[in-house]
Amino acid sequence: MHAAPLLLLIAGSFVAAGAKDSAAGATNARTDFTVSATVRAVADIELQSAPTNIKITAADVESGFVDVAQPTRLVIHSNSPSGFALEVRTLTPMLSSMVVHGLDADLSLGAAGGTIVQRWRSPRVVDLSLKFRFALAPGLKAGSYPWPLRMAVRPLESI
Repeated sequence: MHAAPLLLLIAGSFVAAGAKDSAAGATNARTDFTVSATVRAVADIELQSAPTNIKITAADVESGFVDVAQPTRLVIHSNSPSGFALEVRTLTPMLSSMVVHGLDADLSLGAAGGTIVQRWRSPRVVDLSLKFRFALAPGLKAGSYPWPLRMAVRPLESI
């Protein structure tokens, strides 16, 4: 029983002496290593304002389309050096197609929606104000409907 504390005291002395010797030689020691990091491309969408519902009149049903007066305002943040892809998806089968205004050119998308690709050469923040013309699905009745779109964004990967 008494030998154990004595052994610990002796072992501690050797460790302390070894540490002192290592510290004395450490001033001449040098180690090189390389550090690298990969930053994943990300994109985020911030909805500033959008219609909550859409009113379809009898005249809209007769013409077959409705122009939405209130713009959908978005802010896209992305660190991707290539750009972003904006996913526009319909939530209800009230549309047969749509036209999106407010980008470099007007874009036509089908009843399910689609992907809008915007390319650039450096990461940035983009403010968008999009307006929509919805071609109405056959048989749709006049009335007030919930906003039929959902939007998401993803970064474009570098080529």
